[in-house]
Amino acid sequence: MTTVNWEREPGEKVEEFVAALLLLKHPHGNRITPSKGDRGVDVRVFNPDGYDVYQVKRYAEKLDTRRANSIVGSWNTFVAETLPVLPVRSWTLVTPWNPTNERLDWLERLTTGHGIRTHWMGGITLDGLAAGNPALVEYYFGDGGQRLARLMADALQGGRDLPQAAPGEDLLQAIITRQRSLATALNEVDPFYRYEVQIRSGRVREQAWDGDLHSPVPVACVHYRQLNEESYLLMRLLPRCAESLRLRPITTSVHLEVPAGSPEQKAVEDWLRYGAPFHDVPGTVTNVTGPPGLPTPTGPGRFSFMVAAERDADRPDLEIRLLVADDTVAHTLDLVDVQVARGVDGPGVWLSATDRSGVLEFQARLNGPDHHQINMALTSVVGKTPADVLPAIQMVADLPAATGLLVAVRGGRPLTSLWRPEESEVRASPLPDMARWTVTLLQALLTVQAHTFHRVTVPDLNELAPEQVGELIQLARLLRGEEVRTTWSEIVMTRGASGEAPPTDPEFSVLLTSQVQVNLAGRQIVLDDVQRRVLYHHVRPDDPDELASARPGDSIRLVPGSSAEATIAVVPVGDQTG
Repeated sequence: MTTVNWEREPGEKVEEFVAALLLLKHPHGNRITPSKGDRGVDVRVFNPDGYDVYQVKRYAEKLDTRRANSIVGSWNTFVAETLPVLPVRSWTLVTPWNPTNERLDWLERLTTGHGIRTHWMGGITLDGLAAGNPALVEYYFGDGGQRLARLMADALQGGRDLPQAAPGEDLLQAIITRQRSLATALNEVDPFYRYEVQIRSGRVREQAWDGDLHSPVPVACVHYRQLNEESYLLMRLLPRCAESLRLRPITTSVHLEVPAGSPEQKAVEDWLRYGAPFHDVPGTVTNVTGPPGLPTPTGPGRFSFMVAAERDADRPDLEIRLLVADDTVAHTLDLVDVQVARGVDGPGVWLSATDRSGVLEFQARLNGPDHHQINMALTSVVGKTPADVLPAIQMVADLPAATGLLVAVRGGRPLTSLWRPEESEVRASPLPDMARWTVTLLQALLTVQAHTFHRVTVPDLNELAPEQVGELIQLARLLRGEEVRTTWSEIVMTRGASGEAPPTDPEFSVLLTSQVQVNLAGRQIVLDDVQRRVLYHHVRPDDPDELASARPGDSIRLVPGSSAEATIAVVPVGDQTG
């Protein structure tokens, strides 16, 4: 096993190695890369009650005056620039040299009086940490890179040397053993990444291009290799700590080839300016670095750049607010599936999200040269619950009356104003007109839902005739207590078994009741708590003699009398009024 000779190794390598030891021990820690001084902090680790701060020095021998003064300078910088702005619970000096009692007393005198714990982590502790991470020692001071390359080659060979004549169960066990052994070997030798290795059936080109990037933990790299016509190898690299990509970067250099003025050029410019993702743009790979052992193909291809996944805890929950007169908040929508990216070249920010129902897709390009750019799109509402989608559709419908849009912390402070009245193109969108009609339909469906235990969903309007949509909207008006005045031409009734004589007046009125049914694209829903009533105000028999002589079960044709007016209403079942 390779050991660390602290005295003989270059100081820069020692400091980087020690920082890597600390970061792998504390996976959520961060290494500070100073732009103008490190503020006395090399590594910091968050804890609920404050940060643990580490200052790493390369000193492997007894402190002389110059080295001691460097430590004093780092401490003073930490006190002046970090303590006032960061909640700190401890500060630790880290050196390969083991301090004497006199130097421990010296550090105590230097750091006392600031209300935080201070420590000196010396070579004995570092040796113990190094012994517990031989892969890291091998990588920095042995031939770990070459060994990892050899294991990578074995992994990429994946499945080609499986026993051909083994029974089915033996073959399955051989595959499982091969995958498990490869992943175990790679995990033991690579100090910065964990490996997931799978052999799958199918063809790489037929898989979703970003399907294997999604994971509860960040994914640094996904590698595919087609083994034969029936199977391919999948390898995912998962960072062992938050700084793995900095400690051992994985990079690809790509020359993108886009014609001037083309949509591809606009997509790439939006990525540079805002960080907006783009898809299927032609280009050429010119160089690939890391991880060791993976093939580094160069040449032409088509490229998609996406937004890196973030931990939910890194960002507060967001909402979008629509403002009306006097900046009153008229509508608020929770935003989910939020993605945020920053431009490579400039201060631009790209924000993408949907509402909870998934029908309003929202994208914003912020801090651009032409103010903010906002795009909204409505997706299909078919099959969704009206109550879920109505808030988003209502917000879009009310855009023409809005005085602004805000993105804010959910239930908290505004983050940025997206739009103000002078940016009239937002209100000029055709979306509000379509949304207003959809609101009417959704409200009608909600009214129907209030009268049935059956689940009412939004139907496919392509499967409903226009007159059916009109009947649905009219029914909703009736269910809300409205009366509808209409005209009629004739009704045909069947005389019942009642002993009552037929009316002898030239004109009379007729009240008919019936069951209320709703046809939603082939689904018949009966509303059993209400009934439909139609009052025909002026009725006469088409043939008075037919009416006078009708027996029970005979059909009687009635036509309008002095007027063809009728009133339609919906009333609760059992209502005897009217």
